[in-house]
Amino acid sequence: MKRLILCTALLAGLAAPAHAADRPYLITNSAAAEEDEEQVWAVENWVRHSRRGQRSLTVAPEYAFDPDTSVQVEFRRVLERDEANGHEIEVEFKRLFTRIARDGIGVGAVLTLDTERQAGQGPLRRSATSLFLPITVPLGEGLGQLHLNPALSWPRGESMRTIGAIAAEADVWRRTQWFGEWGRDAEQGLVLTGLRYWIRRERLAVDVAWQREQAEGRVTRGVVFGIAWYDL
Repeated sequence: MKRLILCTALLAGLAAPAHAADRPYLITNSAAAEEDEEQVWAVENWVRHSRRGQRSLTVAPEYAFDPDTSVQVEFRRVLERDEANGHEIEVEFKRLFTRIARDGIGVGAVLTLDTERQAGQGPLRRSATSLFLPITVPLGEGLGQLHLNPALSWPRGESMRTIGAIAAEADVWRRTQWFGEWGRDAEQGLVLTGLRYWIRRERLAVDVAWQREQAEGRVTRGVVFGIAWYDL
């Protein structure tokens, strides 16, 4: 079963094309270490659909060497109603320096390399390199967590950009969590809010969210559907 899930995810990703993030978020990274993650796989998948006709499918296998160190590869295919389709691949390396259980706060670094194939033609080319510095603060027993993400990005052929993101999650009912996210750089902004339901606690989750993006002077609204397997 493990091999079947991983192979299916990888094949779907190669047919598809990313911003660094820990699901269910789209931009924000978490610095909360999972104490039992030691040489385990995870596969996160999500679909975004906007009212302006843009759709994207992302498949993101991740391998955790230990609770503090992991590598994730995101494969994405973007479908545009009025423009050529595109492919993206992102490679993400995460290292955590503290643990909430031991230090009371999570601090880490995430380095990402984004590549893209515009209009579905030609070789993959670097589109951006980014450095995120995630900070995670527990809000109290049973109250969830707050994530802060200052970041720097170096897009291809452009000057350096600063990125800021803030997110939070909290249990609302049994296996159901609420999550919300706000992110911004000099040219675009994102607001996201939704619910995640754990079919198997810490193993299998599904989520649905509403998103609002602002870029190039226009506002786009849409929905995000996700499913994720952990500790494979």
